[in-house]
Amino acid sequence: MPPKPKVTREIVLEAALELLREEGMDAINARNVAKKLGTSTQPIFSHFASMEELREALYADAEHLYNSGMLEAMQGGGNGFLEMGLAYIRFARTEKRLFQLLFMSNRLLQEKVNEIAGSTEGDDQVIAMIGSMTGLSPDHSRKLYAGIWYTTHGIASLLATNSSTMDDAEARDVLGHVFKGLLAVLQKESEEL
Repeated sequence: MPPKPKVTREIVLEAALELLREEGMDAINARNVAKKLGTSTQPIFSHFASMEELREALYADAEHLYNSGMLEAMQGGGNGFLEMGLAYIRFARTEKRLFQLLFMSNRLLQEKVNEIAGSTEGDDQVIAMIGSMTGLSPDHSRKLYAGIWYTTHGIASLLATNSSTMDDAEARDVLGHVFKGLLAVLQKESEEL
């Protein structure tokens, strides 16, 4: 009889990620992951001390997928800021459950909405990019970033939670108009100072 294939940590994570994408975080328990693996629960607990540890690893994987997409959009040429907004919306459209986990769960640490935009890893780079694109001060660049993020997150939330649709062309138009409007207001504020 051939030896059973070894179930690695990565295989457990892949199965759990697939289950998360299909059914959401509530489905992540030892029995469901084991069923997805076609094994007992033993391989899960040989790699993870608890289901909470597995859930934390899943969250980290989801965050890595999201951050990779944002970095790729930012460096993809053209208007990196607009491309990041479109990538955020695309992520919500194509990875609904991962988007919900990252941005629509109690995992966000900021209590106030106005503290969310500009407080995560990489936001300082984005705010600097906005400043260099627009000539706005760091404070006004942060305000522009926040305003666009609110709009982008609203669209993405609708796409991630129901059957609403919006293609990239429509999203590009909306984000472009909001950007231009906020930019005009903030430039006027700068002139009045």
